[in-house]
Amino acid sequence: MSELDRRDFLKLVGAGAGAAAASGCSEPVEKLIPYLVQPEEITPGIPVVYASTCGECPAGCGLHVKTREARPIKLEGNPSHPINRGTLCARGQAGIGRTYHPDRYSGPQRRDGGVSAPLEWDGAGGAIALLAGKISEARAAGRQVVVLGSDRGPTANRWIDAFSRTAGAQRVIYEPLGREALREASRVAFGVASEPAFDLSGSDLVIDFGGELLETGPSPTENARQWAEARRAGEESGRKARLVYVGPRLSMTASTADEWLPARPGTEGILALALARVALENGAGDDGIRGQLAGLLRSFDAASAAERTGVDAEAIQRIGRALAEARAPVAVSPGAAVTSRRAVAHSAAVLILDHVLGATGTRVKIYPEDSGGPRHGRQRDLLALVDAMRSGRVGVLLIHDVNPVYSLPAASGFREALEGVPFVASFASIADETSELADLVVPDHTRLESWGDAEPRPGVRSLVQPTLRPLFDTRALVDTLLDTGRALGPEAAAGLPAGSFRGLLQEAWGAGFRSALARGGRFRPVSPVGVSLVPAAARIEVTEPLLDGEGGFALLAVPTGMLGDGSGANLPWMQEVPDPVSKVAWQSWAEISTARAEKLGVVLGDVIAVETPTGRIEVPAYPRGGIRDDVLAIPMGQGHRVGRFATRFNEGQPGEPRGVSVLDLLPVAADETGGLALFVTRASVIPTGRSERLPLVQTRDNKRGRLLGESISLLALAKGGEAHAAEASASAGGEGEHGAGHEELLVPYEPAKDAAPDSPYRWGMSIDLDRCTGCSACVVACYVENNIPVVGEASTLHARQMSWIRIERYVGEGEPTLIPGRPLPRNNEKLGDCDVRNSPMLCQQCGAAPCEPVCPVIATFHNEEGLNGMVYNRCVGTRYCSNNCPYKVRRFNYWDYTREVAQDGKLRYWPEPMPLMLNPDVTVRGQGVMEKCSFCVQRIQAARQDAKDEGRNIRDGEVTPACAQTCPTQAITFGNMRDEGSRVAGRSKDPARGYAALWDLNTRPAITYLSKLKRGPVEG
Repeated sequence: MSELDRRDFLKLVGAGAGAAAASGCSEPVEKLIPYLVQPEEITPGIPVVYASTCGECPAGCGLHVKTREARPIKLEGNPSHPINRGTLCARGQAGIGRTYHPDRYSGPQRRDGGVSAPLEWDGAGGAIALLAGKISEARAAGRQVVVLGSDRGPTANRWIDAFSRTAGAQRVIYEPLGREALREASRVAFGVASEPAFDLSGSDLVIDFGGELLETGPSPTENARQWAEARRAGEESGRKARLVYVGPRLSMTASTADEWLPARPGTEGILALALARVALENGAGDDGIRGQLAGLLRSFDAASAAERTGVDAEAIQRIGRALAEARAPVAVSPGAAVTSRRAVAHSAAVLILDHVLGATGTRVKIYPEDSGGPRHGRQRDLLALVDAMRSGRVGVLLIHDVNPVYSLPAASGFREALEGVPFVASFASIADETSELADLVVPDHTRLESWGDAEPRPGVRSLVQPTLRPLFDTRALVDTLLDTGRALGPEAAAGLPAGSFRGLLQEAWGAGFRSALARGGRFRPVSPVGVSLVPAAARIEVTEPLLDGEGGFALLAVPTGMLGDGSGANLPWMQEVPDPVSKVAWQSWAEISTARAEKLGVVLGDVIAVETPTGRIEVPAYPRGGIRDDVLAIPMGQGHRVGRFATRFNEGQPGEPRGVSVLDLLPVAADETGGLALFVTRASVIPTGRSERLPLVQTRDNKRGRLLGESISLLALAKGGEAHAAEASASAGGEGEHGAGHEELLVPYEPAKDAAPDSPYRWGMSIDLDRCTGCSACVVACYVENNIPVVGEASTLHARQMSWIRIERYVGEGEPTLIPGRPLPRNNEKLGDCDVRNSPMLCQQCGAAPCEPVCPVIATFHNEEGLNGMVYNRCVGTRYCSNNCPYKVRRFNYWDYTREVAQDGKLRYWPEPMPLMLNPDVTVRGQGVMEKCSFCVQRIQAARQDAKDEGRNIRDGEVTPACAQTCPTQAITFGNMRDEGSRVAGRSKDPARGYAALWDLNTRPAITYLSKLKRGPVEG
């Protein structure tokens, strides 16, 4: 018998070990299935990008959908799209999660007696036949058939209308936060019922009357970009571009403003007319306008307006003069939070101010009523539908793209009326409060699986195209309706086209469809109409709003940039990323002034009962200095009873609301047009004696004299870095603990030395605090790009967030005022003070990184291009690196977040099919591993390969990390510090504004921050 040699022995051992491992493995065996016929455009390992359109809000931003092997993994802005021009907001970034959501319906379902059973689409007992039969029964019984939903774009709208005519149905369009008051205000002021588009490009003075133009306004991504461009143009030309915010609380937009006027809510129109009068008295407008408005403005002098609005008369005079002297001023109309029963008059007053300032036609664009654009809903139609449902006149209700059971105030009675409708069909792709009450669910494709188009404004027509095959047994909304219409009989079928919606879409777009598909749509300029004030404009009645109840607080229901009207609550990133102002995640809170909280004996986290004549809720208090004493503000979006992430499902309590819905406190009130009014009631506050810990991501907003969140006055900027150093030293406490030596530290160092001498690269970043609005789009983009898991509310309470980048929010310069016997204040906010600095904090890629020498296994190391790298499979989780990091930007995986693992039978991380959206270019980390920002090194590697193939170095601009790419204001610049001509090298050498965070620790960061500019109050 021959001897067994070493090589054969190892083969046998390896085979035996592999078999043993396979038999003991708990994970299923995966098979690799190659393409039989590989699509021409797909090369495995190389991303393919498709153009599409975002549907997370009505703004209609353009998308580039990045796919790998025919599955979308990342959304970016479309640079060719005129609205967002390559950038994207936080909600748009998170929108990819709807396609991979675990709550998606897998196919048609019939619900009977609370029990759901799957159905086939076609056949005698299928969903289409059932729906057609119910419609026929309702029509035979003389009952109404109603299609309730949102605007679906021009082509889909056409065929939904065609189905409605065929089925004898009424169509009702519903917008939860519609802008009916603004459209009607345009008709009142100018005779044109069209929604104005506010263009801030080139503006040198913007006054926002609670419109939240940077957060929840009509087009926040576009407005943020425009305002950043206006700021930059002002810097280059030597002019000051100023933003004035009018509103009762320090919102995200107010935090970016140069001046904040904390006016009483609901008095925006009064202040607008007072400013119009001062502007006219100081040379604005012409004699015709003065004569036309003389009677209207007679009672709106500065003194009386100051008494009615709570704004100082001197400020009204000063800003009115500044508006008259400004080259390109613009006023933005009020937003949803301050929409009262008199919203039309107040919005009309702001448009009148715009006309006085000469902004209409240029910076305030009003398009002809028949020039295209979205289909708008009317609240009065929806309320009429509720009455019809309640009286039994509705036999079949078809609901798509809306969730009125949640988004309407409970006092509307929609839920009770819905239960009385004999047959309800929902087209929801993801379970929500409305679909769970439906008798039939016929699920629609998600946005990334659909064909369609959108027209957010005249001249902007975008395409929606599918970027993957439907993951489940779903069918396009229009195809379902057309199939149902054909099933109604030959007579009905004769009025409907043959074929699928895709063919109808291609036919509607005609020649050039493929070229439009590649670009993302067709974009053409549409000239606004020239408008003038109609005689009725001089007769508007602008008075204080009528509020229900006798409580001591005016109640504000505030939409947020993360959750919107509540539709974002079931996206985990929208819950995990904290609110930009409060820094609270996963929960509801009630903002109350510090002074009123002290009178009530309430501190942060104390649960208060909020009562109105309509209802009562209990919510933790959030005392702050940045809100009026007579106002209580509660954010919208929480309080759902359906949804894995919107409820406490992950805490083992499915159906238990996460937070509260402020809509439970509101009556069904309407403005002059019948539109839903949110600012309609007063509230009383009663301490309950209980306390609840809020999941705060940042607990202090004062920088304690450290070199963080710096600012510089325009005077100091004009004098250069010497004055900046003196300012920094003074703000840091002179020669105190953090103040000594800051004068020398404000001269930027040369980070190029921190890479290998023979390397052509030293990657670095510049972050301009003057452009950062705190919107957190960069944070969400980083989550999606780098496979960062969400950890949930419980872990957030334990400060176990995994985000690689956070937005630190600092208010003012110095320490908070310490009062003996009282705890340290949580914040530095003061009424009327908007000195807020939003400072993104991520791994600084230090040249002398404190984390590197303490790692016992060299898992973190310094590479030849100056990056602080991580070898994940070498990390043993000692966390020494995190302890030694002064910036606290390293994240430790306490759980195996990336797998669907049960903890005590309750918790689920990354449930199916969410793992399909993971970026294959980024390692998926496991439990016990430390992780952090890598400057999106996978993108650097992709650009390196292209450069290597062409025999050159990476060019400036070829690498853009996810955070920089999505930023609406382009506050983040990335590049090679060794390239003297790169943008990042130029911006990082700013001697007056440049600084490195905590530079006195000698960590030599690769990130240079540019101080925020303090422009001071508007001069006039």
